[in-house]
Amino acid sequence: MTYMAMNETFLEVSSHSTEASCSSWFRLINVTMLSTLFNILGIVSNIINIAVFSKQGMKSTVNISLTALSVSDLMNVILTEWACIGSYLLLLNSQDVIILPNEINYLTGAFPHVCVTRITAWITVYMTAERCLCIALPFKVKRLITQKRTVLAIATIYLLNILLMVPELLYYKIDWKFSPLFNTTRVGIVVNKSNSQYQGISFLLYTLVLIISFILVIILTLILIFQLKKMSKWRSGSQNTDEQPRRLFLKDRVAVRTVLIVACVLIITFFPNFVLCWLSFILPGFSINGQFSDHYLDFASFVALFDSINASTSAFVYYNINSTYRKTLQEMFFLIPKKCVESQSSI
Repeated sequence: MTYMAMNETFLEVSSHSTEASCSSWFRLINVTMLSTLFNILGIVSNIINIAVFSKQGMKSTVNISLTALSVSDLMNVILTEWACIGSYLLLLNSQDVIILPNEINYLTGAFPHVCVTRITAWITVYMTAERCLCIALPFKVKRLITQKRTVLAIATIYLLNILLMVPELLYYKIDWKFSPLFNTTRVGIVVNKSNSQYQGISFLLYTLVLIISFILVIILTLILIFQLKKMSKWRSGSQNTDEQPRRLFLKDRVAVRTVLIVACVLIITFFPNFVLCWLSFILPGFSINGQFSDHYLDFASFVALFDSINASTSAFVYYNINSTYRKTLQEMFFLIPKKCVESQSSI
C-alpha cells in the first residue's frame, strides 16, 4: 500500500542514500527525480483543469466530478513533492537542519498523499458508476443523480478518507528525539505509547479501501465499455435522423469516453499499488521490516512514480478527447477567438 510504501520509502531511501546503497539510489531516482518532474507537470496541468472546468460552470455532474478529481490530483502532486523534499534535504546532510526531514515529511506529506490517492480512486468509482447509470437508465438518471447529490457524494468521499487518517495521527506525534544517523537530537516523529492500540489500523483500512476501489473501477469500466459498444450499435442501426437526438447521443458518448479513459489510466497507474497491497497481505516477509524489505521498497518507489504519473496526465487526456475542454482552453489562452469557439462548439 502506498501509505506504508510512500512514507517508509522516503524514510529508508533517505537513510540508505548516505551509505551509497545501489538499491537506495535506485529508489532515490524513482521517488525524487522522476516523480518531481511529473509532480511539477501535475501542478500546472491540474490548475489548468480547475480553471477550465470553473469557466465552463458546474451545471453538469460530470464537470463537478472532474473538478473534484482535479483538486485531489493537485493535492496529490503537491503532497508528493513535499515528501520528496525530505530526500533532497537528507542528501545535503546539513548539520544546520534541526528536523529529520524524512520523518516530518512522512507525517505531513507522504501519509496525507495516500489519503488523497484513495480519494482519487473513489471519485473515479463514482464517475464510472454514474456513466453506467446514464446509459442503463437514460430517462431516470437526471432525477437520480443531481448536482446536489453529486456534491454530497464527493464531499462524503473526501470526508471518509480523511477520517481514516485519524488512527495514524493519534499513534504518531512530532517531538524531539535522538537520531543515530546524525548523532544529535532533532525534531522527528515518535510513537505515542498511550495510543498504541491505534497501530496499524490506518494501514489496514487504507489497504482495504484501495483494493475495493480498484476492483470496482475495473468492473464498472468493463460494464461501461460493453454499454458504449451497445449504444454505438443501437445508434448505427437507428433510422432516426433528427439532429437533437444525434447531438444528445454524441454528448453522452464524449462524456462516457472521457470517464472511460480516466478510469483506464487509473487502472494502469494504480496496478502497481494494488499488487503491492496484495503482496503485503499474502507474502510473509514482504514488508518494510521483513525479509524482502529491499524488494518492498523498490516496488514502493514505482508506486510513488506511477501515482505522480496518474495525477499529471489528465489535462492531456481531456484536451485530446473532449472538444469542449479543448475549445475552452484555447479561448482562455487566446489561441482562437471566442466567437469562433462558440460557433464551433457542438457539445
